[in-house]
Amino acid sequence: MPTAEEIRELQGVDVAIRVTPEAGGEVVEGRMMGTLMAADGLIVFVEPRDKPGQRFSCHYHHIASIERK
Repeated sequence: MPTAEEIRELQGVDVAIRVTPEAGGEVVEGRMMGTLMAADGLIVFVEPRDKPGQRFSCHYHHIASIERK
């Protein structure tokens, strides 16, 4: 599982995120638009490549892996 700092470093970059099985296990590819530090941890926002103009968000502890595309 990536750290919050590793995730923050990818802001503005095209990424592929695999979420944990508990969060659905899907893979989302797109541009990481930003992050937000909430009371319960870092939230990641991605504009999915296949859904321009929409946003996918999840808490960082649900990210199993994240990589540059």
